[in-house]
Amino acid sequence: MSGYGLFQPATLGMQSQAHRLNTIGYNIANVNTGGFKRTDTEFETLLSDTTFQQSDLGGVKPYARATNDIQGLITPTQRPLDLAIVGDGFFAVQPELTGTSEIFFTRDGSFNVNTVDGQTSSVTADDGSTITVSNGYLVDKNGYFVLGSAADANGQFSSSAAAPMRVDQYAFTNQGQPTSTAAFEFNLPANNEFGSTAETFTLRTYDSNSNERNISFDFSPTQTENQWRIGVRADNLTTSTLGPGTTATTSTTNAGMATDTQFVFNAATNTVELETIATGASVNNAFSSYIAGDQITFAGAASAGNNATFTISNVINNGSTLVLNGPLTAESTGALAVTGTSAAALTNPLTFTPLGQLTTPTSMNFSATWSDGATSTFSLDTSAMTQFNGDFTIFRSSQNGLGQANITDLSFDNNGQVLGTFDDGTQRAIYKIPLYNFANPNGLETANGMIFKETGGSGSATAFFGDQSSRASFVASAIEISNVDIAAEFARMIQTQNAYNMSATSFKTIDEMTTVARDLKA
Repeated sequence: MSGYGLFQPATLGMQSQAHRLNTIGYNIANVNTGGFKRTDTEFETLLSDTTFQQSDLGGVKPYARATNDIQGLITPTQRPLDLAIVGDGFFAVQPELTGTSEIFFTRDGSFNVNTVDGQTSSVTADDGSTITVSNGYLVDKNGYFVLGSAADANGQFSSSAAAPMRVDQYAFTNQGQPTSTAAFEFNLPANNEFGSTAETFTLRTYDSNSNERNISFDFSPTQTENQWRIGVRADNLTTSTLGPGTTATTSTTNAGMATDTQFVFNAATNTVELETIATGASVNNAFSSYIAGDQITFAGAASAGNNATFTISNVINNGSTLVLNGPLTAESTGALAVTGTSAAALTNPLTFTPLGQLTTPTSMNFSATWSDGATSTFSLDTSAMTQFNGDFTIFRSSQNGLGQANITDLSFDNNGQVLGTFDDGTQRAIYKIPLYNFANPNGLETANGMIFKETGGSGSATAFFGDQSSRASFVASAIEISNVDIAAEFARMIQTQNAYNMSATSFKTIDEMTTVARDLKA
């Protein structure tokens, strides 16, 4: 290498160390920037070709090494629209609301709600008037729309169906969900006896128009030990059934009944009793399938007044006698073929073992028609019901219906779900945030605003949900700030300064040597 060529390593050394110092300064400046990923500057040797052989006297040049796969510091903010990622993955954002705009990726979960010019909706105000409102969407700090998955009709989410999320007050005003499933986990008191006051629970459900319907379920013990019937009541209820159930028929000619039986109607006490004709003895358990509130229809009696439908007020005398709402005509039916048939199918009783465990039915089906023509149909899971001594205890109840309501507040949970608090007092998971992973996240291209672009070196984005994968989780009301370690950066700064000074000293020494050589005289 000629004398002047000696300047090259020292010059490249100063340039490289200056570049590294600039990177360190950039990292330190962004130490508190949300989602920032530091850049580490490393070095590689430059080789120069000589006349005779390859040489390593060419010098050095810097290269940047991304750290997109290194976790940043999680900082609590107590802000409900902040969400931090722990582990792999990125949020996806796009600059435009619609169209095929480019998708960017970010680790900064500091989100806001922004409106969009020209994006409005017409809604009905509280006074019944129609008003125009601006649509609001969840955006990142750059104003880019955050992509999330909306819940489907079954309340499920798909990571492949992500789109901008509308979250303004009126976003879900017209979106309700009829109740299709419900569940009870109660304890029925084993010490309750037939005829005791029913244990009642009122469940809030939603009909086919997503209107609220409060249905009362009355749990009454039957005359058979360890069995309970469920009755149903509700305002504006036209018809209802709770199955499985069967229509009960009690007849003077029933197979298995005592021979020569008759109904005895008593107008004074509004009772009807099944008894044997010969002895007048009561037929026990003739009406044991019934409870108060059921209806029974008699046919075949001699008196037209008794051939009618009556509501049962009570079942007495070991199930042989019904107390009816009347009025009745005093009559003994004698040898007439008379039947008493339940006006509706009687719900199969909840049957428990002597140890208090439910055997059947573990699931029931409810259907109803309301006075305005709306309907309700849902399954009722009773498998967790028990019968132990003690009080009527409500451990848990649930139903999946949703009413039409306005959003009053927004937040995230640790599963990455967007939770909406509504003015009907409910909280619903309205969206879920998917994450996107890459084969080589360090191959992503960094753009302004601390966002990243997919490249050939990064590979294609793969969507997943954090709570369905071991690769990532979320922390609500927190953000991930930079992965810059101040102590490490200052250590690098000192090292870089010393390396720069040594390259500068080398340059100065070579310069002095060259000057001496220039001034030499033959």
